[in-house]
Amino acid sequence: MKLAVVFDASGTLVSIRRIIKNVVTQKFLCNCQTVDIVDQKEGRSLVILKENPLEVLDNENPDILISNFLNGVNWGISYCNPPIDKSGIFKDNETKLKELQDPLAVLKRFDIETDYGSAIIADTISGRIEYTVATGGCIFPEVSRTIQDLENMGASVFIASGDSRKFIERLGNIVGVQNKCLMPEAHHKLKRDLILNLKQEGYTVVMVGDASNDILAMEESDLSVITLQNGNVSKKALETAQIKIENISEIVDIVKNYMNEKKIV
Repeated sequence: MKLAVVFDASGTLVSIRRIIKNVVTQKFLCNCQTVDIVDQKEGRSLVILKENPLEVLDNENPDILISNFLNGVNWGISYCNPPIDKSGIFKDNETKLKELQDPLAVLKRFDIETDYGSAIIADTISGRIEYTVATGGCIFPEVSRTIQDLENMGASVFIASGDSRKFIERLGNIVGVQNKCLMPEAHHKLKRDLILNLKQEGYTVVMVGDASNDILAMEESDLSVITLQNGNVSKKALETAQIKIENISEIVDIVKNYMNEKKIV
C-alpha cells in the first residue's frame, strides 16, 4: 500500500500576504480569504491572472477597463459559487485597471518570497467586478524539512492549489517537489479529482489544507488535516477536517502514526 500527502499552498505551505480591495467601498480588507468572499454570494467567481502581474499589469494604463485588459492576458477561474455566467466577467464597463494595480502596490511594500499573483472577484450575474486582489508570501520555515521527512518515510508529496502555475512551480522548486507532482490553477473539483485519481492508483491519501476550496478534497481523502498556522482558516474547512494542527511540521508525526496504524510500508 502506498501513501500520498497532498498539500494546498497558500495559507498551508505559504504564509500568505493577501491584499483585497472592495471596489465599491474603496476599502482594503485584512485577514480575509478570497474563497470565503466568493462563497458569500451566488454567481461570484475568483478570476486569477495566470501571468506575472509585475510584467503585464504594473506598467499598464490605469484608466483602461479591467474587462478590456483581461482580453489581452491569460486568466482562469480558480473558484466559483455557481451558478455563474462566465461571459459576465467581461460585462463590467466601469471598473478601471487602477483598482487592480492598487492592491499590488500595497503588496510590494512587504517582503515576498514567492511570485506575485493578482485576481478579481466578479459577480458574473450582474457583470460587476466587486473586489481586486494581490497575493504573495513567504514559505513557512518548516516546510522544506517537513516535505523531506515525509519523502524519507516513503510518502509521495503533491501540491494542489488554485494559485497560478508560475507561483506553484516556484514554490515547488524551493521546497523540493517535482513539477509532475504539482497541480496549479486547481479549483476545488480538480483537487477532489486528484484525490480520487490517487486512490484509484492504490494510494492512501492525506489531504492538508486550510480553506473552503479544500473541502471536497478533504471529504474524499482517507485522512483530512487543517493547519491553523496562517491564522485565518475557513470555518467550513475547520468543521470538515479530522485533525487540526498549529504547525505544518506536525504532519510528519501524524503521517507516521497513520502509516503504522494502517500498516503502510
